[in-house]
Amino acid sequence: MIHPPREVHGLLVLISGPVGTGKAELCRRLVAAHPEVEHVLTCTTRAPCPGEQHGVDYCFLSDVQFDQALAHDEFFEWTQACGARFGTRKDALSPRLACGVDLVINVDVQGARFHRQAIEGDAALRSRLVRVFVMPPDASVVQRHLEASGEDTAEHVAKRLKILLHEMEQWTQHDYCIVTSTLDEDYVRLEAIWRAEKCRVARLRQAAIMQAAWMRAESQMPFILER
Repeated sequence: MIHPPREVHGLLVLISGPVGTGKAELCRRLVAAHPEVEHVLTCTTRAPCPGEQHGVDYCFLSDVQFDQALAHDEFFEWTQACGARFGTRKDALSPRLACGVDLVINVDVQGARFHRQAIEGDAALRSRLVRVFVMPPDASVVQRHLEASGEDTAEHVAKRLKILLHEMEQWTQHDYCIVTSTLDEDYVRLEAIWRAEKCRVARLRQAAIMQAAWMRAESQMPFILER
């Protein structure tokens, strides 16, 4: 009988959803509460927003630096949006996952689609992926927020709402969906998803089989060396 481990390690949690749903704060809370979880920083050529820090919120690159990274095939995936480029470095994923570190990535809806497409061709990453979609209960919540801010024209608000409605339709393309309530309640749901995935039978079975194979190989090493 193969005994499963207590839990699996090396999950890749992809958190996506429309802008303004609290994805970044949910990621920060999960990383802060669990040392075994790390945040994968997205590289971008856009300018930092007020309060954002290099190496904390994003890895801010110049166009030249981004081009150099592309030339050296350093990106696992990259895309262009709103006049800037965004990308995830290869060395931020596989090496850390292989060490048993759980990773969390915060991306917008378009970024999530590119990540899923890239991961689809990698069986090892695909088996580690957990897709979480965060969305508002309805568009009116975001509309009230945009109108109250007074920073956008009515035309711009209408355009953003149209994009939002399209993005909200993507929730069925994910493993889990968190319909926002309070930030505390949203985090409880995210943490519960993360904990549950670490105990999913399919993952435990795969980890147990790999561990058993490693132990068999290790037990045969002295015999091989003697020969």
